[in-house]
Amino acid sequence: MSETTPDVATLSGGHDLFGLRPFLARGRDFFKDLSTPLRWSCALYILHILLQGKIALSELMAFWSIFFLAFAWYRKQIRFSAHILFYPLLLFGVVSTISALTAVRRIHSSGEAMLWFKMLIFPAALVLFRSLPRFRPLVLGAFWILGFGSACWGLIEYFILDQRDLEHRITGPASHVMTLSGMLLPLSLMMLVMWWNQRRWWQLVGCSVTTFALLLTFTRSVWLGWGVAVFALLVFMRPRLLIWASIALVYFITFSPMAVFSRMISVFDVRQESNLDRIRMIEAGIEMIRDYPLLGVGPANVKELYPLYRRPDAPRFRPPHLHNNIVQLWAERGILGLAAYVILLGLFLRACVKAWRGPTRMWAQAGVAVTVSLAYAGLFEFNFGDTEVFYLMLNLYAFLLVAMEDVASAREVEPVTPG
Repeated sequence: MSETTPDVATLSGGHDLFGLRPFLARGRDFFKDLSTPLRWSCALYILHILLQGKIALSELMAFWSIFFLAFAWYRKQIRFSAHILFYPLLLFGVVSTISALTAVRRIHSSGEAMLWFKMLIFPAALVLFRSLPRFRPLVLGAFWILGFGSACWGLIEYFILDQRDLEHRITGPASHVMTLSGMLLPLSLMMLVMWWNQRRWWQLVGCSVTTFALLLTFTRSVWLGWGVAVFALLVFMRPRLLIWASIALVYFITFSPMAVFSRMISVFDVRQESNLDRIRMIEAGIEMIRDYPLLGVGPANVKELYPLYRRPDAPRFRPPHLHNNIVQLWAERGILGLAAYVILLGLFLRACVKAWRGPTRMWAQAGVAVTVSLAYAGLFEFNFGDTEVFYLMLNLYAFLLVAMEDVASAREVEPVTPG
C-alpha cells in the first residue's frame, strides 16, 4: 500500500483542505482506500483524540487502535518505524517498573503495566502518520475539534451553569479543572502558531476560544506556561514585538476583571494557602529525594509517605502529588526517572531547532510552544502524571515530529521556488 506525500500547502492546511466539504470528502476517500485493519485503526485513533477528556473511553479507543495497527503490521500492510524518542520513553518505563517492584510498599506495581500501554500510543501514532500522509490533516482537524469543543463546554459551564468561583471551576469534558487547562494549553498555542503563519479563520477561532476558556479556568500554572511560551516564541521570532507585548500585558492586567486580577496577583503571595502548600510539598519532596535518591519511594507512594515528611504548617495532610514534575518524578521514580523526562523534552526540542529555519518552521515553532508551556506549567503542577495531558503530549509530539521531517525530506527531491 502506498500513499502520495502531500505538498507543503496540503499538510499545512490550505483553504481547499479545510473547507468543510473538501475535508469530509478527503476523509471519506482516505478511509475508502485503506485495508480493513488500517481503516479501523485510524478511525479508532481519531476517536481516541476526540474523547481525550473522557479518559476511560479514550484509552479503550487507543487500545483497539493499537490492536488493529498491530494486526495490519502482522499482515505486512504497514511497516514499523523507529525514532530516537523511543529511548527516553523506554528508559522511563524500565525505571518506573523497577522503582515500583523495589519499593517498600508495592501499592502500584501492577499499575506500571498500564504505563507501558500508555506509551505505546507514541510509536503507534508515529507509524500511522509516517505511513499514511493523508491521515495527518484528519488528525489535525480532530485536535482542533478537541480544543474548540472542550473550550465551548467550559464556557457553557462558566456563563450558563455559573461555575465561576475557585470552588466550582469549569472542567469541560474532563473530571478536573487542572486536566481541562492542561489539555487546552498546548492546543491553544499550536492554533496560535498556525494562525500566525497562515491566517486561516478556523485557526483564529480555535485559538481565541481555547485561550479565552483557558483564562476562565483560573489556573495560574497554565497562565504562566502560556505566557512563557509566547515570550519564548517572540524572542526567537519577532523580538521587536516584545515591547508591544509587554505594554499589552500591563494593559490587560490593569483592566482585567477583579476575579482575574486578584488571581494573578495571588501568585506572589507566599502566605496564600495554595502557594504555601506548594512550597511545603517541594520541601517534603526534597527530603524524600535525600532518603531515596536512586529509585525514589516508588510510584503512588509519595501520597502515602508525605505525612512523614510534611512540615507542621503544611495546609494539606496528604496531597495526591507534589505539584511539580521535577520534584515529583525524582522523589517518586528516582534520578533516572527524572533524567528520562528531561531527555525526552530535550530530544524533541532538538528536532524543533533543526527544523526551525526550514520549510517546516511552523511545526517547529508549535513544538517549542507546546514543550515550553507544558514544562513551565509543570513546575507548579504534576501535569506529566495527568493521563489525559500525557496522552495529548505524546500524540502532539508524534504529529509534529512527522510534520517536521516529512516536508524537509520532500524538499530534497523537489526544490522549492522562492516566494
